[in-house]
Formats: sequence, structure tokens, C-alpha cells
Amino acid sequence: MHYLYLGFLLAQSFSVAQVIYNANIPILTVLFSVIVFLIWSFFPILGYALARAFGKKLVVNKYVLITLGLSISLLEQLLYHLDILTSKDGYLTILLTAAMFFAIAFLPLNRKGMHLGQQNET
Repeated sequence: MHYLYLGFLLAQSFSVAQVIYNANIPILTVLFSVIVFLIWSFFPILGYALARAFGKKLVVNKYVLITLGLSISLLEQLLYHLDILTSKDGYLTILLTAAMFFAIAFLPLNRKGMHLGQQNET
């Protein structure tokens, strides 16, 4: 699960870093913003944790998990860019992203060729 979070975090962090860089705020505010960002970006990953609670495990390589996290984050950002999702939607974005993470736990990615090394059950 932590590799999914890492992939999701990598794609989300670029836009957050841009906003923090362009803002003229004190260093403690920047630190607080980063901590809140790390906690808030963990909530969508709980959709995958819920799927694991139902007994589904996605058994693939860690690089595939990072790629899946990146893909979901980029898809979320694309939906914002196309104005399908807006900041007025509230928690709908988190629920949609959590639903995508929930759904990937059920993907049949355990085929030969998807294991590019050591398997990780996260």
C-alpha cells in the first residue's frame, strides 16, 4: 500500500510545491502546509485499504504499484483540468479517487510478465 501512496504523492506534490513556492509565506506555514498535504493525500489511499479489508490483495511489482498511484493522481488532475471536477465538489474528489484505489485492488494484474522481480503484497 505504501508504494501506491508514494506514486500518488509524487504526482500530487508537483502542484503543491508550485503553490508553496509562489506563495510568500513564513517557513512554519510552509512546514504546516506540507504536513497537512501528507495527511490529506493519504485519505484516498484508504479506498485500497478498504479493499484489503475485504480480502483482496494486488500482488504485483512495486514499480507497477507506483505507476498505478501516479496514474490515478494524473487522472484526478486531468478531471480538474477538464472542469469535470471542481473545488466546489467538496469531498466528491476524495471519494472518487478512493473508489479508483478500491477498484485497482480487484484488477487481474497477476499475469506472467507483470512480476518484474520480487513480488510485494501491499
